[in-house]
Amino acid sequence: MVGETVELRVARGRPLFVEGDGLLGLKPEHLGLSPTLCAALYEWAEVVERIGRGDPRDERALRAAARRGRLLAGRTAAECGRAVRHLDPLTGEPSTVPEPGGQRLVAGSDPRSEALDRTARPTGVAVSVLLAVLIALVLVVVSLGLADVNPLLGVVVNLAVAGGFAPSVWLGRAVPTWRWVAFGVVLGVAASWVILPLSLLG
Repeated sequence: MVGETVELRVARGRPLFVEGDGLLGLKPEHLGLSPTLCAALYEWAEVVERIGRGDPRDERALRAAARRGRLLAGRTAAECGRAVRHLDPLTGEPSTVPEPGGQRLVAGSDPRSEALDRTARPTGVAVSVLLAVLIALVLVVVSLGLADVNPLLGVVVNLAVAGGFAPSVWLGRAVPTWRWVAFGVVLGVAASWVILPLSLLG
């Protein structure tokens, strides 16, 4: 359940997140963590396992592994919105990284990309507006030209664009970079359908 504390452990060279009752071990991907963080956790767990098998134990390597584990626990807490407990492989002492205060994050989301998206918003809006104006002008000019030949042809072209091209681009609305292009294309198609009847009336 989101909000409960999970404990980061290493079992047979693999990272596991154990729920509060200690009965169920979850792989990183089961928590919905990003592929980059999952790969880092697996790499860390393998290193911890190798250090643990060493004889004698390398104290310096264990301290480095403990620091890395705390860092990964913090990234996990930030991504999945849960407090994460981490056991120090050197001392066995648990340390808990709390979930981000006052903020519940969706599993798999990356706060850094969200911050970058907020920073890029003014530029993205400008791109959307320019693209919308360009697409609306092209569709209106082409449709009016075709309407001189056959009015039905202009309607068919607009229906083909609106019914085929726009929904495909709209799927990109969830991708931070492409969402502004998607918004611009959809807005441009919609604007052309408003402008065309008005131009025909005039």
